[in-house]
This record gives sequence, C-alpha cells and structure tokens, in this order.
Amino acid sequence: MKLDLLYALTNRSGELSWHEVLEATRRHAVMADELGFDRIWLGEHHFDVDGTDASPNPIMLATDLAARTSRIRFGMAAVSLTLWHPLRVAEDLAILDHFSDGRLDVAFGRGILPIEVMNLNPEANRWNGSENSYGIFDENLEIVKGIWTDRQFSWKGPRYTFPEPGTKFIHSPGAPDPEGWVDENGLLQAFGITPQPYQDPMPPLFAVTETVEGFRRAARKGMKPITWYPTGQVLRNLCELYRDERAEVTGVTPPLGEDVAVLRMAYVADTDEEARRIAEPAVVEFFEFICRVRGIGVFLDADEDPNDPKYKEIAPWDLMFDRDHLFIGSPDTVLEKMTRMSKSHGIQNWLLQMGVPGIAHEDVDRSLKLFAAECMPALRSLDSTAVASN
Repeated sequence: MKLDLLYALTNRSGELSWHEVLEATRRHAVMADELGFDRIWLGEHHFDVDGTDASPNPIMLATDLAARTSRIRFGMAAVSLTLWHPLRVAEDLAILDHFSDGRLDVAFGRGILPIEVMNLNPEANRWNGSENSYGIFDENLEIVKGIWTDRQFSWKGPRYTFPEPGTKFIHSPGAPDPEGWVDENGLLQAFGITPQPYQDPMPPLFAVTETVEGFRRAARKGMKPITWYPTGQVLRNLCELYRDERAEVTGVTPPLGEDVAVLRMAYVADTDEEARRIAEPAVVEFFEFICRVRGIGVFLDADEDPNDPKYKEIAPWDLMFDRDHLFIGSPDTVLEKMTRMSKSHGIQNWLLQMGVPGIAHEDVDRSLKLFAAECMPALRSLDSTAVASN
C-alpha cells in the first residue's frame, strides 16, 4: 500500500504572503517525510489568481524540497508536457532525479485549464475537436524517453527534427568527437543530454487521466494511471479496462487495480463532526467550482443521470461523501472508507489531498499527524491479496 500526498500551494484567504505559503510547504514536506508518507505529488498550474494552486514549476519546487528531506519520493502530477519544449523538460527532470538521489516519479499530462494551455501553447488546444493535443503529447513523450536513454539520439517527427539539419558541432579543441554524433562534414547527426537520469533507465512514469481513452493509452505506453473523480462502478470499469489492456500488451493479467493510483480529498480530525466543520466550506466551494467547469456528472456513478434534477437538490457534502469522494472524518471513518475501496477496487496507491484549498495550514499539520498515527499502520497491514476478484 502506497500512501501519498497531493500537495497544492494554496492561499484561499489571501491572508498569507506567498513566501509564507512556500515556508508552510517546506514544513509539510519535512513532516510528511518524518511521518512515513511515501510520496508528495506536485502539480503544474499557471496564472493562479484565487489562491487555489500556484505551482508554475513543480520541478523547481521539488528540487528545493528534496534538499530538505531524506526518504520521501517526489512525484510530478502532472508536468503539462504539451506546454514544454521536450528537450528542456527532459534535462530539468534528469537534474531533479540526481538532486533527489533517484526519489523522482513523473506523471505527464496535456494541461487542463484553458488559461494555461491557450497562453503557453495554443497549438495544444484540447477543446476544439482536433487531435493536436494528443499528437503533441505523444511526440514530446517519445522525445523525452528517447533522450533519457540514448546517447546517440536523433528524431524526425511532425513538429521536431533533432539535430537541426546543418548544425555544426563545436567542442573543446583536441577532444574526440562523441561516438556517433558527427558526420564526415563535422555536422551533428545525433546527440545526448548530460546528465541522463539517475534512475536506470528513467524515473517511473505515470499518466494523469480520468477517461477511458486515457486509461487505454496509459496501459499501451506502460504508464501507471493517476485518477481523481471516478468512483463506484465508473472507477471499477476503468480498473478493469487498464487490467485488460495491460494483459493484451504484456501477455500477463495483473490483479485488478494494480498500478492504478486514486486521488481523494482527505482530512482527519478527532471526530466526524470536527472534520466536517473544518473541511465542509472548502469542499462545497470546490464542488461548485468543478460543477461550473466540468458538470455535476464527474461526481456521479455509472447509473446516475447528471441531468436528473434530484442531484442538484442534494447537499454537496452529502453527495460527495456518500459516493466516496471524501476521505474526511474521524480516523475510524477515514480508515473504513479507504479499506473498503482498497478491497472493492484493488487500489494499492492512494493520493490524499489534505491541503484542500481553504483549509488552514495548521489544520493540515494536525491532520497529517493524526492520519499517520491512527490510519497509516492499519492501511500498511492490509493484505494486498484481499482485494476485488479478477
């Protein structure tokens, strides 16, 4: 059982300076390391104005946090691969892998907010019905993986050609030309990055997705999916799809839920009542925002019609809590929910967003400590074979 944190740089009240937010992030990273959490996942988001998640460069942030910790791994969830030059992001992640002594996991995504995608790379528009976003993602991913593993790397694709034709290779006088890099005219025909990743051959790769196509593509590319909104039968269907696709690719059928990581909003207090009092305002605000952007259907199960007006009459907390979107409550309540879903869906990797936008940093401190003391030991002891049948 992997127990991870998803961490967002939040300042919903606006009462803190952003330097104070970063100092709290450092404190929580050290605390999570000492308490025994497995990973901290950091997202990439740009142009934040409402204090929800101001993390324009998770690679740089993780580099700082890695220097302050000794054991915990750092996950990128996700690097918006369509918004980066593929060679630059490959270099930056390779350096982070070294700075963290190999404590790096990488999830790639296509970017999720129009303000980000359309202002950093409008060609990656994923809302206009074109396939450009997938095309850019696929090419960038192959370039990153290639330059990470090949010292004689070259590429010719729809958008990039490496090396750029006609590039003269200039290096230290008297030093031999790197093998396979230069042709008889002194022009580059291949090259590599220095350093390549610390982990051999590369950091473990994940994909942030919630769709059938996303799960299928992750399985085909050998990437582990991280998903947030799916629940109930919707999540079960995606786990089954991933299992079946991996079986077709590898010839071996994995257990249901293997390598599928699931994110949930989480908060632990001494009682259910206290947890709800602290977390509900932030949960309701989040629910209303997502409904504006995505629609209420993302929170519903497979047999529930998002057009049925009855769901709009249900209190947001009750709708989300009853469908297991919230791991919020006393230690017993949170442990029951996590144990039940671990067994019903085979989930062995949970990402917990305890720093829900709107919850004070000192409340996050208490939740982290209480979860580690009261929930973590029981979850670690879960029998990994006592999960949903295949």
